[in-house]
Amino acid sequence: MTGKAPKSLADLLGGGNLAALGAEARRRRDLTEQVRATLPPEAAGHLVSASVAAAGELVLTMDASAWAARVRYLAEEIGGGRRVRVKVRPRDGLA
Repeated sequence: MTGKAPKSLADLLGGGNLAALGAEARRRRDLTEQVRATLPPEAAGHLVSASVAAAGELVLTMDASAWAARVRYLAEEIGGGRRVRVKVRPRDGLA
């Protein structure tokens, strides 16, 4: 044993890599909700996630190709001037 006391879970989650991971998850959740609010209600429920790629591109992940195609037509409205890429990933994760 090294004699060091184990860190509490709050300490682990409050700093370092886990804190950065938690902050990124909150940013993606908030962005996904913002994008969902701009989509038509029937499409909003099919948005799996939204993120921003390194080049500033807005990346939307939809749960079906039919909904991805519909959202691509709305890209100019959703993107607010930035490029929008729409991907498909079924909610069961089998893609």
